[in-house]
Amino acid sequence: MAVYFAVSVVHRVISEAIKRVDVLLPPPSLKILEFAEKELKSFRNFVERLDSKSRERMSASLHGIIHTIEAYIDEYGFMYLDMNIIVDEERYEDVSRGIHSLVEQLKKVEKEYYTLQEDDQKEVVSSSSSRAVSKSKMVGLCDQRRLLKDDLILPWLADSIFYFIFGMAGIGKTTLSREIFEDLDIIEWFECRVWVTAGFEWGPGNERTSEEITEDILAQVDPEVLKMVMGGSEEEKIEALKESLKGKRYLIVLDDAWNENVGEYLQSSFPDDRNGSHVVLTSTVKYVARDVNLKYFIDMRLLDKEESWDLLRQKVFVGVSCPPHLDDAGKKIAEKCDGLPLTIVIIADLLSKVPESLWIDVATKRKHKLFVDAYNQISQVLNSSYEILFDVFKNCFLYMGAFPLKYEIPKSRLINLWIVEEFFDHTMADKTLEHNAAFVLWYLALRSLIMVYQKDISSFFNSFNPHIKTCGLHSTWWHFCQTKARETNLFHVLDCYNENDIEEVIEGHTRLSIHNNVLFSLKHVYNSIEEICASTARSLLCFGPYCQYMVPVCFGLKFLRRLDALNIRFYDFPLAVLKLVKLRYLALTCNGTLPPSISDLRKLQYLIVHPHLSIKSCGVLFNLPMEIWDMKRLKHLHVTGYDLPNLGDTSLQELITLLDVTTRSCMVLSGVPNLKKLGIKIELAPDAVDPLYCFDHISHLTKLESLKCVIVNPEFKLGVVSPVLSFPCFSFSLIKLSLSGMGYPWKEMSNIASLPNLEVLKLRFNAFRGPEWEVEENGFPNLQALLVEDIDLVKLKWAHGSFNYLEVLRIRHCYKLEELHLGNLPTIVEVEVVDCSPLTEWYVKNNAMKYSYGARLFVRSSWKL
Repeated sequence: MAVYFAVSVVHRVISEAIKRVDVLLPPPSLKILEFAEKELKSFRNFVERLDSKSRERMSASLHGIIHTIEAYIDEYGFMYLDMNIIVDEERYEDVSRGIHSLVEQLKKVEKEYYTLQEDDQKEVVSSSSSRAVSKSKMVGLCDQRRLLKDDLILPWLADSIFYFIFGMAGIGKTTLSREIFEDLDIIEWFECRVWVTAGFEWGPGNERTSEEITEDILAQVDPEVLKMVMGGSEEEKIEALKESLKGKRYLIVLDDAWNENVGEYLQSSFPDDRNGSHVVLTSTVKYVARDVNLKYFIDMRLLDKEESWDLLRQKVFVGVSCPPHLDDAGKKIAEKCDGLPLTIVIIADLLSKVPESLWIDVATKRKHKLFVDAYNQISQVLNSSYEILFDVFKNCFLYMGAFPLKYEIPKSRLINLWIVEEFFDHTMADKTLEHNAAFVLWYLALRSLIMVYQKDISSFFNSFNPHIKTCGLHSTWWHFCQTKARETNLFHVLDCYNENDIEEVIEGHTRLSIHNNVLFSLKHVYNSIEEICASTARSLLCFGPYCQYMVPVCFGLKFLRRLDALNIRFYDFPLAVLKLVKLRYLALTCNGTLPPSISDLRKLQYLIVHPHLSIKSCGVLFNLPMEIWDMKRLKHLHVTGYDLPNLGDTSLQELITLLDVTTRSCMVLSGVPNLKKLGIKIELAPDAVDPLYCFDHISHLTKLESLKCVIVNPEFKLGVVSPVLSFPCFSFSLIKLSLSGMGYPWKEMSNIASLPNLEVLKLRFNAFRGPEWEVEENGFPNLQALLVEDIDLVKLKWAHGSFNYLEVLRIRHCYKLEELHLGNLPTIVEVEVVDCSPLTEWYVKNNAMKYSYGARLFVRSSWKL
């Protein structure tokens, strides 16, 4: 048993004990465990810094630590998390003495080391001590490095041999893997280590094959065996590899895998003797490991500001310190790299070649040449990830560069724009355009091409299925997309004024993206766009910062099909837009009514009208004009503060999304029979009888899949939990349901619990009221994600057979909740508890063994340090 391994075992067990039962531990027991965890962590870090020479000289003392820990584990049963020895007063004394004795021994070993270093210094007046303990380490990501290293050596984690490290190009996957691979403790622990680069070309029809990968591995495991089987089949080589690895504790790193068949190869090529052997796979493509029974999954994060500056400083000033007068500029330059190690390393190389006097310019200028040069170098690395995409995927991906840098793009907005830009062919599979667009976004995320800023609750039930709420591009990819878009003429971005060349740069472009909306107020810019782009422009995208003062928008582009001006405020609906009769997509921010002549836009498919945020006319509601029923091509209607007018003898058969309407619109829902997504926002009037009568009309929507209903100003009388009307029956087609402010009693939940296709349920702000929610047997047969937030529950109990497929459970701000009886959760992937009572926290922690293996547990309290 290696000393690092022995110390890590006890440290991990004690850390888990503190996390899981801290609310039950008496103060003396908690104090001694925290003391032990701190000292063990310190000694583990000390051991990790030792070089091979120091380990050899101190081998006797280090083996003494191993024997002490083995005896300690055998005597007190810590390997089995026996917490009785901690709470029991009699055994507490024994444990306390044992811990202090172990810590004293650890201190003696550290003292021995420093004594040896002092002796060495007398012989060699150089800083040998510094050399002995300061190996060159990767900068940043210490948390992810520590987790991976510890998991590779801890014994109870041997149920699967496969680990997966995933992240965008240049984020440090190979660096992290190499750091672990060459770690002295890892070298000491594994009998056999192999490093192979799979590379881009691996796959059918390409130069590099899985058979060559097998040969590369076998050459490092046993070259003689490889010679014997070189003329044989691939199957014979795999069998020879298995036989050569059998009985050995091995670590194999398969770096930079791209091909989706890698999972099948991994499952069939390596023996699992349950002896702590592991295979580590790295890739920019998340789904290459979808068929692998993964033990551990690392989604590499970007460096934070401090880590970025540390790396930049280390690369620029090798072996010396950074001059103090460059600190401020250096930190700003590091921050502009947006946490990507590859960018930082390239910037550091370029920065080391320029005079120090230029650092301030590099730090402050928005598009400094040094960064442009760096992005051009990085683009060469990124290009292979782009070129492998199908053409339709390329267009969708590049289009994201039309949004400003670091823009958080709502998924629905992006998908709607992709569709109206006609990137998708109707012949693409037997799916809707919306489904195809969502698939493309999913695909781009799994290839590390986009950043997911916010995930929908349903995204967490599968690491390989990232349901996205908002997304965007890293600065390196944003630069890449803008450069490629210019080359392919996909779109042109206007973000600053250059009087000399504006006519030249916009000529011939069909898509214009404005990143500074104030440019419209410049007469030269406005006139140039109106004149030069009058016959060519098809899309005008005003994506600059929100402009609360009205600026003129180019409504003279008569062939315009897509106009997104949500970030520009209009005082009233701009009548000039009605001349753009070819519009398919219109998004505006304005107040007041919509004119009847809106129906002149007969080709319009997407109509989005938001009110100016600073203006709210309390109780004033607007009806859309009756002519809205004449707009037969409407698919998406999002008009905050407006309602559908009374139904005539017509309908909108194409309408599938209706958002932010009030209950009055529900009375005419028979005119939108194919509705799939409905959002209702209710503001109670003082004399409101029951605002939920709208549900009577919703039940007839047989294709409805998503429903969100929010009462924005609910009024609850103390002790009264029953509304006037009974709870409605929803359509069996419902997949996602979000409710807030309803105040129904929990007994009415049975109608929801019986919905056969419901997958996501969100209950916020007393959607249901009462102290106890008891779920009936076999309730929620298909529910996969549940959010309970700001509810006055005291007791939550689930009957046997309910929530059989639940994978995400989130409980937030339920301050009264004290009793949870959830039973086993074999399918759970994530449990989150935020700002609930200590008893709720204790239950969730103490019942972690009932969750599925590998489930993520998040418990946070704002009142704790």
